[in-house]
Amino acid sequence: MIINTLKCKNCPVKSCAASVLDDLELELMSNNVSEALFERGESLFRENILNGHVTYIQSGLVKIHMKADGGKDYIIKLVKAPAYLGLATIFGDRINNYSATALVPTTACFIDIDTFKSLIHKNGGFAYEIIADISRNELLDYKRFAIQSHKQTPGRIAGVILYFAEKVYQNDCFELPLSRNEIAELIGISRESVTRALMTFKKDGIIDIEKHRVHIRKMESLQAIDRSG
Repeated sequence: MIINTLKCKNCPVKSCAASVLDDLELELMSNNVSEALFERGESLFRENILNGHVTYIQSGLVKIHMKADGGKDYIIKLVKAPAYLGLATIFGDRINNYSATALVPTTACFIDIDTFKSLIHKNGGFAYEIIADISRNELLDYKRFAIQSHKQTPGRIAGVILYFAEKVYQNDCFELPLSRNEIAELIGISRESVTRALMTFKKDGIIDIEKHRVHIRKMESLQAIDRSG
């Protein structure tokens, strides 16, 4: 992890919330924020640890995960930059209820939580954008869980591949940043089921896959499997 200082006013990927702050407010934020670079597998923050910051990922991709009974890890969702992490924590008990880990090289800003709260109190536009961001994410999470609960294994696997192709890389050929076990944790099936489904897709000529390298050969077929579930 490499830590830098920065000026929020000149940030090329300011959030919608930060964009409504005036120069003095941006200076206040700049004086209470640090930027860090994370390699794949490095933790941005951990579950059950006191949280003194709001995290904003400028670039990269992270997994949000938590431990269940028995110590088994579950991936709640994937978050692509730019995005805030842990907004709900600032209004709760300030203890992280989950962990965030980089799946690819990721740049993140850590904003002092008291500074962040002060800006919410003082700037209505900033507060509005933060509430809007929380609301959008909540609705997306509801929709994702509802859709996934009705899908069988092939539909869930197709959805994961399409997410990376369409939302993350915008390319039908990409390096899958999740292991087979992580895919299983994300979509709630066994690792063996993930491997079987990927091999079936490969046998049917829908994808080519070698280790983590994926090439979608029949995009329409994959999309049809995703829709049908």
